[in-house]
Amino acid sequence: MYRIAMDNMLIWNIVLTFVVVPIGWWANQIAAEVKRLNILLNMTRENYIKREDHSGEIGRVVDHLVRLEGKIDKLAEKK
Repeated sequence: MYRIAMDNMLIWNIVLTFVVVPIGWWANQIAAEVKRLNILLNMTRENYIKREDHSGEIGRVVDHLVRLEGKIDKLAEKK
């Protein structure tokens, strides 16, 4: 009787080990991935440019392009 109980307990422990350990490993991998994504999201937020800043920068680029266009027109008129 004692041997049967030990065998059943041993089998149960082996089954639990093969079920619980992979679930624990999977949960650990998911937690690590969530942490990595959280770090990437925070980096994205730090590097994000606001709409007002973007509009100002685009305005500067357009102003420079207009100046270049004017210079090109002057060069074309000279020839």
